[in-house]
Amino acid sequence: MNIKQLETFLEIARCGSFTAAADRLNATTSTLSARIQDLEQDLGVTLFDRSQRRIRLTAKGRELQIYAERAITACAEIRTRVGSGDALSGLVRLGVAELVAVTWLPSFVELIHRRYPRLTLELQVSLTADLQHLISNGEIDVALVPGTRFDAHLATRSLGRVRFAWMAGRPLALPNRRIEPTDFRSVRVLSLGKNSFHHRTVEHWLGEKGDEPRAVDLCNSMGAVASLTQAGVGVSLLPVRCYESEIGSGALRVLDTQPEGPVVEFFSVHAADATSSIPALLADIAVQASNFETISDIIG
Repeated sequence: MNIKQLETFLEIARCGSFTAAADRLNATTSTLSARIQDLEQDLGVTLFDRSQRRIRLTAKGRELQIYAERAITACAEIRTRVGSGDALSGLVRLGVAELVAVTWLPSFVELIHRRYPRLTLELQVSLTADLQHLISNGEIDVALVPGTRFDAHLATRSLGRVRFAWMAGRPLALPNRRIEPTDFRSVRVLSLGKNSFHHRTVEHWLGEKGDEPRAVDLCNSMGAVASLTQAGVGVSLLPVRCYESEIGSGALRVLDTQPEGPVVEFFSVHAADATSSIPALLADIAVQASNFETISDIIG
């Protein structure tokens, strides 16, 4: 028995098929089959029920799963805590919200490669709900996303907070006073897609005072939303820190609104029972790389 066999066993158990596991492990199905056959012969038991279309663990397979996860976790701890950063290798799948991607993601990636040069990253920038679905299903290893509640089986680390404010461009005429949700009845509202945390925040603000629902134009890019806002197409809820230069030049103006724009917290998220300690290590690096505000920054 060896660690490579146990890693293969766990990946097949997660994926439910040799083919999917082979894609994940960048190996052939025949290689994986040989590893499992050797493991079953060594233990003298059958680990997978292959009678159905989707293979399942046998009773002995489920029993081994517990010990295999412990063994791989222990090996990962040895590599990361005792070995050097050069010893850590493999593919890590990262899901990133757009706001992280356009701010401190380059610093985050640079830190990872500096400390663990043999790690390979697969980056996916997407909307919050899509990333939460991927992390819950084990299709990505780490997600950097905004949120308030996460599944119980996920471990989270705060990455700081971002202040959002309603903004408009020069061409758009609005009342010269404090703006309330009802003032947007005749103004086009721009938002990220329905699967985004941003869209849920926009809808919550618009309905804060029980106002009737209105049509909201959707776009999958915050940069595009900001450009449309500058052009006077409509108003949008944007992160103040990201558009300080546009605010300073007058291309965008921050609206005095009631309620005020929200402060949104971002998190690093990974499976709490991950068999590898790599996601937890990357969460530590994400905390260091993030330039989002802390609670003391916001209060101050």
